Formats: sequence, structure tokens, C-alpha cells
Amino acid sequence: MNRAVIDSSAWIGFFRGDGAAVRRIDPLLVDGTAAVTGPILAEVLSGAATRAEFEYLRELFQGLDRLFDPPNLWDRVAESRFALARRGHQAAVVDLSIAITCHEARDRLVTRDRDFRAIARVIPVEIELF
Repeated sequence: MNRAVIDSSAWIGFFRGDGAAVRRIDPLLVDGTAAVTGPILAEVLSGAATRAEFEYLRELFQGLDRLFDPPNLWDRVAESRFALARRGHQAAVVDLSIAITCHEARDRLVTRDRDFRAIARVIPVEIELF
């Protein structure tokens, strides 16, 4: 696929009006290539300040492609986390699930979270940091 999975770190910048995030995400929304995973959706929605904002965000995200968990996701998360820990890096379980899901779908991950650089050492996911 040629989707761009937008991580919660990028969405936060986008919704705060950060120029770099808006310039990066707007074209993805316009051309219909923006996507999310379940954990990204949960992170962004749970950060809403009000019920109205929560519902607004939920409606917005319903218009995006959503990647679903690949087979054996959680076994693979555990294996990847174990491998990273042996290299001295403790990765978040949610980040690992996002990276594995993107890798399996052959989609790139658009993020501001530099932790994904270490994750990419054990999960060959295409990462676009901005």
C-alpha cells in the first residue's frame, strides 16, 4: 500500500496548529492516503478535552483508513520488545504494535516520536520523522 499512518505525536501537533505538522498532514488528508491504527485512534480520542471534541475527533477519524491488527501481533510485540531490551532500549508496547502493523501493511509511519528510530532496528518499518 501507499498509505501514511499518522502517529498520535503528529496528530497532536496538527491539532495544535503546528506549522510543520499541518504542512505534512494536510496533503495526506487531501489525497486520501492518511490512515490510523486502533492504538493511535485510542491515544488521540482519549486526549480530547471535552465530550464534544471527542465526538468531533471520532467523526473525523471515521473518514480515514484504519489498519487492523495483523496475525500474532502481541507475540511479535513481545519478541520485538525483548530484542530491543537486549540492545539497551525499552520501547513502549503501543509503539511496537503500531510499527509491526505498519510493516505488515507495507505502509509508512509519519511521526514526531524519535523512539521509532530504535524500533526500526528490529522491525523494518518505513518511518518518516518530521
